[in-house]
Amino acid sequence: MWKEQLRGDFIFVIHEFLSPEECQEFIELGEAEGFTDAPITTGRGFEMRKDIRNNTRVVHDNSALAVQLWGRVADWVVPCWDQRQAIGLNERFRFYRYEPGQRFARHFDGRFERENGEQSEFSFLIYLNDEFEGGNTVFFQPERIEVRPHRGSVLVFQHHQSHEGAVLERGTKYVLRTDVMYSAPQ
Repeated sequence: MWKEQLRGDFIFVIHEFLSPEECQEFIELGEAEGFTDAPITTGRGFEMRKDIRNNTRVVHDNSALAVQLWGRVADWVVPCWDQRQAIGLNERFRFYRYEPGQRFARHFDGRFERENGEQSEFSFLIYLNDEFEGGNTVFFQPERIEVRPHRGSVLVFQHHQSHEGAVLERGTKYVLRTDVMYSAPQ
């Protein structure tokens, strides 16, 4: 594994996080569970807004997987953020599938919060394949950064980074998303 910082601690990529075989196993797991239309999260809850997001997803809760992947990445994430300590990965995983013409328009990722005060601060996107055209992750402000997905790499970014999943032009794109969790305030 090796780390490429794109915007300091705010946006970085960890290359060669998963093997091609592991990526394929995750794609097969997502397909077996069955993809459905992905909503967006608003102040009123979940809403279907195909004009903003028209990809599909699977929600997969797996605490053991969160612990397993955390063992690989703990030394690579931002250890402390806003006086909170990094404590693990969110057990809620989301498989995303994009097909030609699908995208996720410009947005910010929301926090995952637990009742005990622990919350996510960073999104954790594992690119499961790269045999497609288009579909880059694009960040805005202060400068534009475009990330081309590479199979097995992880894109990690602080939630409040304006970004989009650009339109997929050809092929099928698979992503596994979770979050880096941080302790409750001390």
